[in-house]
Amino acid sequence: MQVLCEKGNDICVLEKDGVEIGRARIVNGKVECWIAPEWRRKGYGTFLLKKTLHQMGISQSETLTAQAYGGEGPFYKKFGFQAVGEGRYRRERKKQVNALSIVHDFWEKHLTPGCTALDATAGNGHDTVLLCRLAGPTGRVLAMDIQKQAVENTRERLQREHLSAQVIQDSHENIAQYIAPNQLDAAVFNLGYLPGGAHDFFTVPARSIPAMDTALSLLKPGGILTVCAYSGKLQGTHERDAVLEWANRLGSEYDVKTETFETRSGLPPIAVCVRKNLR
Repeated sequence: MQVLCEKGNDICVLEKDGVEIGRARIVNGKVECWIAPEWRRKGYGTFLLKKTLHQMGISQSETLTAQAYGGEGPFYKKFGFQAVGEGRYRRERKKQVNALSIVHDFWEKHLTPGCTALDATAGNGHDTVLLCRLAGPTGRVLAMDIQKQAVENTRERLQREHLSAQVIQDSHENIAQYIAPNQLDAAVFNLGYLPGGAHDFFTVPARSIPAMDTALSLLKPGGILTVCAYSGKLQGTHERDAVLEWANRLGSEYDVKTETFETRSGLPPIAVCVRKNLR
């Protein structure tokens, strides 16, 4: 028994002893799976769909829809689909919760078009891109990084995405040179080393903590600041602990939430979300 994928047609064919007994197709998140009647209820449909998802590189947790034309409902339910009416089934993507997803949700909750945002550790530009989309064409985004490679990577990514931001090679210690007090809606810090870069060049709390304090002083009432701090090795753990201590000492002027993922194995990044109270 084998599964043959016809890549051009996004179809996978299940053959048994050289005879086609089923086929599956997944296009734009829509699933179609057919098994010859005489081979149904024998596990062949489950085998075929699993193989199809794997060979097409589709995650088991990706959002998918399916149409049941007969009694396929129980079959789709095996894969986490839920009935949504008229023989239609849907499986929602399971959102991964980590430090980045937490801070991104926080930005989306509080930032609106026209805002002014700072990516204080531009890295490869991923966060800069999202901030640009949230700020919209009427907003302002400033991205800065001390490393030349990070600045180049960020500019290239913005160009590919047809977005615009002010990208500066400088330390985030110098934030106040570029943004006036009470003009900042959001400040973003990702602490650690440049992804894909040398691991012997990284942020240090002696510089990052004062920069975060400066960013707080530039926030408008209602403005936000987020930190993702990556653990690992002595330096990363030291900076993570410094960030948690910094968050714990912020006064009543700020609403602070932290997520340390203490129940997870390894040393996952932590998230700190801060909002400056309106008064």
